[in-house]
Amino acid sequence: MPAGLHIVRKLRNGKPAIWYVYAWRGGPCIHRQEGGQRPAVTATLTDKAAEARRELRTADDGTLATLIAAFKAPTTPEWNRLAPSTRATWTTWLDRIREEFGDTPLRIVADRRFRGDVLDWRDRWINQPRSADMAIQTFSRLLSFGVDRARITTNVLTGIDQLYEFDRSDVIWEPRHFDMLRPHASVEVMEGVELAAATGLRRGDLVRLPWTAIGEHAIIWRTSKSRGRNLVTIPLLPETRKLLDRIRTRHAAAMARQRPNRRKPLPETVLSNSRWQPWQPGGFGSRFNDAKRDSGLDLHLHDVRGTFATRCMIAGLTDQEIADILGWSVKEVAAIRVKYVDQARVVVAIGERIARASV
Repeated sequence: MPAGLHIVRKLRNGKPAIWYVYAWRGGPCIHRQEGGQRPAVTATLTDKAAEARRELRTADDGTLATLIAAFKAPTTPEWNRLAPSTRATWTTWLDRIREEFGDTPLRIVADRRFRGDVLDWRDRWINQPRSADMAIQTFSRLLSFGVDRARITTNVLTGIDQLYEFDRSDVIWEPRHFDMLRPHASVEVMEGVELAAATGLRRGDLVRLPWTAIGEHAIIWRTSKSRGRNLVTIPLLPETRKLLDRIRTRHAAAMARQRPNRRKPLPETVLSNSRWQPWQPGGFGSRFNDAKRDSGLDLHLHDVRGTFATRCMIAGLTDQEIADILGWSVKEVAAIRVKYVDQARVVVAIGERIARASV
């Protein structure tokens, strides 16, 4: 579009459409036209857009609060293409940024000394390193947006090291951990945990997995990651088939016990809550955390992905194949193999030799 103009048509029932011309995508409206053809890009509109940019660069009243509002505007593609869960998390941190720095003029935000102020603010969560890192990640993305839109000259938060460095890639759930959780978890939550261990899916994808994705030999599905652009292919292990059959059987039996006039169609998702509705990620996470707390387990749900990795190893998959499925590095997979699978095989072999020697 010449001069960076952004033209939008708004349709109205029984009325002529309205054309809006913005100085740029996410910028101010410089022209409004009711009905007619798409507005032509004239010298007048180009001059208005240029003036709007000059005013933006010279304005002294621009603040971080106005930058946040622009970032979250309905017409901002950078915001709209984020997953709903990401937008929810970032909204929390953007609100905190606005409360602390909302009145800060944008001309100050580009000053290198502002970096120190932000780091002092981040250090409020020094005992929660993952939260502290999320604070900087959100703030830095906001400033990058400001640089892209020519509202500030530089992002002074680039290059800040993360505080959270603990690597849990070689932490897995072992059979005893499932046994610890089972008395404290509902059958619906336990099915979810077992399905995670049988597929390696993250929580958000786990609760959305549809039965239509279950093929003869693999699960093939476009996940919620990257707004459906990620195609995952997960081999069906023997234990995965048994689990899916068990879930189907339980669902069918539960429905058969209902009076015919009370029976409802089962959800399209593999997992469902006690009301036979698909889980929401937050709802499943909350029920899982309740059961985990009561059981005394010191593990996370995503640690179950390591369990899936060990099952793939035992089934004969290579480290590269497992890394491709889980989105991990080969090094991370190899660490699990050495720690759990190879070590276990050595112990079993020793036991077999002892048994033969005692005969």
